[in-house]
Amino acid sequence: MDRPESKSLLRAVLGVVSLISSLVVLPIGFVLLISDAPQQVMTRAVSVLMAGGFLLAFGIALLIWEVSGRYGIKR
Repeated sequence: MDRPESKSLLRAVLGVVSLISSLVVLPIGFVLLISDAPQQVMTRAVSVLMAGGFLLAFGIALLIWEVSGRYGIKR
């Protein structure tokens, strides 16, 4: 029987911080997208939205990794 991995506080905290920061960055990106739409220069808005999406995906992946290791769920 597989033994559960040791708990990683750093992995859990980094996952939660990434999720919370994505919840801040994504609305900022949408506001930039709306405000930059008349000028049709949306590279700044798109890059902020990409950063928010990366933070969201990274946070979810870290939390899934932590929970699966903590409870012995096979990956």
